[in-house]
Amino acid sequence: MRFRRLRDFLIYVVIFGCIFAIVLSQIYLTMSADSDTEDATLFTTTKSLSFTGVIVRDESLVYTSYLGDGVLTYDIDDGSRVSNGSSIAKIYNSYTQIYNRHEIEKLEEEIEALEKAQDNGTTDYVQPEFISTQISEQYKEIIADIKTQDFEELNSERVDLLKLMCILNVSSNVESDYTDRISVLTERLNNLEVSLVNAVATVTASSSGYFTSVVDGYESDLTTDGISDLTVDEINAIIASPQKETTISSNVIGKLFSDYKWQMVGVIYTDDRYFVNETLEMTFTSDGKTYTVTVESITATGNGNEAIIVLSCDQMDETVAASRVVDVEIEFGTYTGIKVSRSAIRFQNGQKGVYVVSGGQTAFKLIDVIYEGDDYVLSSVTSDDSYLSLYDSVLLDPVSTTEGQTSTDSDGDVTEENEDEAEDAEEEDENSE
Repeated sequence: MRFRRLRDFLIYVVIFGCIFAIVLSQIYLTMSADSDTEDATLFTTTKSLSFTGVIVRDESLVYTSYLGDGVLTYDIDDGSRVSNGSSIAKIYNSYTQIYNRHEIEKLEEEIEALEKAQDNGTTDYVQPEFISTQISEQYKEIIADIKTQDFEELNSERVDLLKLMCILNVSSNVESDYTDRISVLTERLNNLEVSLVNAVATVTASSSGYFTSVVDGYESDLTTDGISDLTVDEINAIIASPQKETTISSNVIGKLFSDYKWQMVGVIYTDDRYFVNETLEMTFTSDGKTYTVTVESITATGNGNEAIIVLSCDQMDETVAASRVVDVEIEFGTYTGIKVSRSAIRFQNGQKGVYVVSGGQTAFKLIDVIYEGDDYVLSSVTSDDSYLSLYDSVLLDPVSTTEGQTSTDSDGDVTEENEDEAEDAEEEDENSE
């Protein structure tokens, strides 16, 4: 009897000991797998290239023949199109004349806003709620202009806000009209107009083209025909000194370029040449403005992966017109795929893939690389079960695999027995790309 009880006790101890060992081993395996694996998730990235570029155009300086005292004011904005003989700038005998003309413009804008606000055709059909919404939006625009210090746009937004508020006042019967205010402003405008005198000199365009008031001394040095002759040293010298030390004549007021098309040259460091003749998006990093450019050429210099890139663009604005040296970023495309850490990549039978864990079992799955980052790659999403799928549990540093699979050392690197195979596969991938 005692022997039977002892036997049963030992059997129970053995059974419970086995169960306990199994539970502990599963917990250990689970914790170990969690620390050495990662879930395959979808990731999106943009491939880009950053460099400093030099804008090249065919430019001619604009001179004034007036050599006396005076104050210069421009009739047009930078980047504006001008025709032969049209007025570019005027010279007045004092700053007061320029100030008075600016005040006259502001008074005319305010008078126009008040006249529109009290016009029955405007106020009889307007909904106060709708105008209130517009006022709120206009207020936000003004705040944005203040933050960006865009004072030219701020004045325009100010006039629009004034017009909306006056319309709201009249439509809501807060004001009957603005006749008295218009009379005061008109009288002030007439007094300013009486004080005006003619400009002492006017500068006109000698040819048609685009104008900018910004000059840098490189106008005669840089031409589109000579862009292919520029060396790395010459490009870097311009980047280092965007304003040439040569003294610019005091009677130069700006420059003209005949075409809205322009080119950019820069020094890049990349082995990629495939994007020649491609149309891409380029962003000025200083203000975030984006332009569509065409890659005209990428010429290797023979110094490692150094190359000279030439771009062309047919978009013109004030920023481009006034710029010579700019920091830019070119976007080659956006890629979306399954993100795979480089440390997880292994080779089997010359094919690139990763080991995944499912139900305590390890399996090798192929990857189709569509993008390579510094420490990761992106694999395409496919329904083929032999390829890596979303949410697979990927071994980051596989130490050993089943028979017939590639072995790795303790650092996660391919071991000597499969090193040649891995290198051959890598070389085939590079050649195919």
